[in-house]
Amino acid sequence: MKAAVFLGPGSLEIRELPVPEPQAGEVLIRVLGCGVCGTDAHIYRGEVANARPPVVLGHEIFGRIESCGPQVRGLGPGDQVAVDPFIPCGSCAFCRSGEPRFCAEETFIGYHRNGGFAQFVSIPAANAYALAADARFENGVLTETLSTVVAGLHRLAPPPGRSFLLLGAGAVGLLWNQLLRRCLPAALIQTELIPERLRRARELGADRVLSPRAEELEGAVRALCPEGVDYLIDATGSTEAVAQALPLLKKGGTFMCFGICPQEERLPLSLGWFYQRQLTFLTSRRPPREMLRAIRLLEQGIIDGGKLLTGRLPLERIEEAFRLFFEAKDRQLKMAIDPWAPASLRLGP
Repeated sequence: MKAAVFLGPGSLEIRELPVPEPQAGEVLIRVLGCGVCGTDAHIYRGEVANARPPVVLGHEIFGRIESCGPQVRGLGPGDQVAVDPFIPCGSCAFCRSGEPRFCAEETFIGYHRNGGFAQFVSIPAANAYALAADARFENGVLTETLSTVVAGLHRLAPPPGRSFLLLGAGAVGLLWNQLLRRCLPAALIQTELIPERLRRARELGADRVLSPRAEELEGAVRALCPEGVDYLIDATGSTEAVAQALPLLKKGGTFMCFGICPQEERLPLSLGWFYQRQLTFLTSRRPPREMLRAIRLLEQGIIDGGKLLTGRLPLERIEEAFRLFFEAKDRQLKMAIDPWAPASLRLGP
């Protein structure tokens, strides 16, 4: 089988590897598509050290079960599935106390064991979630990403009639947009620096979209919400963007840190100001098994993956996909790899 093997920062090779044999409790998946996550691109550039090379990257996996190892129940060859890439150890103190998302010995498909930038991948059957037989490519490759946003929304649990300031309109920010519209907000304000992404945010239903470089953020927010917003959600990973927006939280409001910020960055924050305003600070990093909810949202058409996928590339162009992630944000919103496509496949959904 063909696979893109990550060897270290800036080093990746397309290799012929043996098709893996599914072990007991595992399924062999024919990969139909795998989303290109920003983390994959940062790993390739050496900016994030999550992976253990040599390894096949790719954790946003959509595929069809080719075969099953012994002791697999409830799934069979031909089933289309999406993959939860997180494998808790089950035996550390966190796992044994019912908090597997904090597992001290986790394994992550696409970081620690071979992932979806290949034609086949073998995974634990417990990490495969059945999809409808007619599941669309774009929905399949977005399922895992959506599950993380569903988990974040579950943490927030906002009642109807509240106001939101949502930072960022990349793929994750636009998934937040679609979910928040279902929460009957009093106002949904979304920021983004790239005009094409602002246009998409507006089309998906944000009440107000703006670029903080083109408009004064505070004035735009307070025109709709004079006392500030009830919820601030960061989907940018930009400490600068968060620092600019935090003062716009209403007293008693909630900040959700969802974007991944560089470890070395620090937020200028007055604990006294936070205390006086009685604000809540939440994070959401790993979904506690939210795949089924994400699948239902996509199958019911509540979330439309087709509005987000902008690029479908063959495996041989994976390094181009990483480059485009950084250099073509005005054209590419969400890309996916089709490992069975011919190398000549043109860029497009």
